[in-house]
Amino acid sequence: MTEVCQTTIIHPEKVDVVKNKLENKNLSNLLVLGKCFSDPSRIKIFYALETFKEMCVCDLAEILDASIATTSHHLRYLKKQGVAKSRKDGKEVYYSLTNEEILSTIRIVLDMPNSLSLTS
Repeated sequence: MTEVCQTTIIHPEKVDVVKNKLENKNLSNLLVLGKCFSDPSRIKIFYALETFKEMCVCDLAEILDASIATTSHHLRYLKKQGVAKSRKDGKEVYYSLTNEEILSTIRIVLDMPNSLSLTS
């Protein structure tokens, strides 16, 4: 048995409400954040930056078990997307999340696996 409706629209008022809400929404920021979570290394970076707020590239590379070049690539991607920022201190470069709103969102997303039962 397939799980599809056998009719057309049953609740046009609900459809209209959602369509109107979507018409006024800019989903591009949400799509960017989704892309940031699409790579396991970037998810690990999020865990690290959520835990310690700021970490240097070499420490993040060790966490990822990756080269500094590969880690820097992921961090530059996150910075380009506006999710992370960097600062240089001597020879070290430190990364953190751009603001508290991003940090709060990351915390919510990272905690989701504990409350979901998704099949992969």
